[in-house]
Amino acid sequence: MVTATSESAAAVLCVEMEQHGLPIDRAALESLIEASAGPRPATEADAARGRRERDQPVLRLVPGAEHTDLRNPVQVRALLASVGIDVPDTRKWTLTPYRDKHPVVEALLGWRKAERIATTYGWHWLATYVETDDRLRGPWTACDGGAGRMTGGNGLHNLPAELRPAVAAHEGHVLVRADLGQIEPRVLAAVSGDAAFAAASRADDLYAPVADQLRVDRPVAKVAVLAAMYGQTSGAAGEALRRLDRTYPDAMAYLHRAYEAGLRGDAVQTFGGRRVPMWQGPLTDAQRAGRGRFARNAVIQGAAAELFKAWAATVRLELARLDGQIVLCLHDELLLHVPREHAEQAVALVHDTLGAASRRWTGGSTVRFVADVTTVHRWSEAK
Repeated sequence: MVTATSESAAAVLCVEMEQHGLPIDRAALESLIEASAGPRPATEADAARGRRERDQPVLRLVPGAEHTDLRNPVQVRALLASVGIDVPDTRKWTLTPYRDKHPVVEALLGWRKAERIATTYGWHWLATYVETDDRLRGPWTACDGGAGRMTGGNGLHNLPAELRPAVAAHEGHVLVRADLGQIEPRVLAAVSGDAAFAAASRADDLYAPVADQLRVDRPVAKVAVLAAMYGQTSGAAGEALRRLDRTYPDAMAYLHRAYEAGLRGDAVQTFGGRRVPMWQGPLTDAQRAGRGRFARNAVIQGAAAELFKAWAATVRLELARLDGQIVLCLHDELLLHVPREHAEQAVALVHDTLGAASRRWTGGSTVRFVADVTTVHRWSEAK
């Protein structure tokens, strides 16, 4: 019932966020776009000139490559091969290991960032989606993808970090940014009913007591816990993973059951009751294992999305008395737009509602959930 109520409230929140929009500092946004895309083009000839200017820092590093089309992956691979870099594709993670081999790789990675802003978040995007009241608006979906997260369109959900300084509170207001901390392991403790793991969640840093129990360093404990939820069973944290099975048997059994269901192709169900089907058809052993890993993570990611929406719904209800608005829901992060005089109350509200929402969602679990909350003028100022 709690999940059904929060899902409905999330749908209402989506409608409200579409109406409110995300507050934007237009002058800052124009400056940031110009830094990447060049001046606003008045004609197609201006736009073509801007593209050539963006390309030059890359092309000048490879003699004879003046006519390479950087928007053509085949030609980019040929350019890289001419300086001794043979890669199967031009994706960021493929190119990154070659940064020190030739300066053209670093230049190309920088070009990709600028090109993305120019083509996806450039002048046309600004004119189309940032309205005259300096609000970025787009459609919101209350339950999207395998995890059932809230997602937004028109750049609301994947705005490049380079443009975040332009997301700024309007006059007389502040932004309150709240980000759930270590949400996935805390959710695992709650949904599995593992008392020992729940005890670890009472620490500000859950991984510290887990490391003590496993007799490993904190970084190894963190890798082991995340690997367990994502289905990894070997590697540097292999021994720590085996100790997880002995130390937190209920939490690990919960993950193992989801994995086995995925191997069989059976649908899994989140803590709140949402059914997550598995893809069917003839599969190789590797594909079946991938399906198992997907199921293992789906029950955690899906439950985390349910908790987040229960929290967001509670914040929305309480925030009305402060004349504030939720203007963004991004993964496990809330962004509030609040009158400056109510900033401290809004911060306290966010913490209080997290405790109340998590208790209702879990049915009274002793698992502790935490949020990092900061008051800022620009979104980019939040750490």
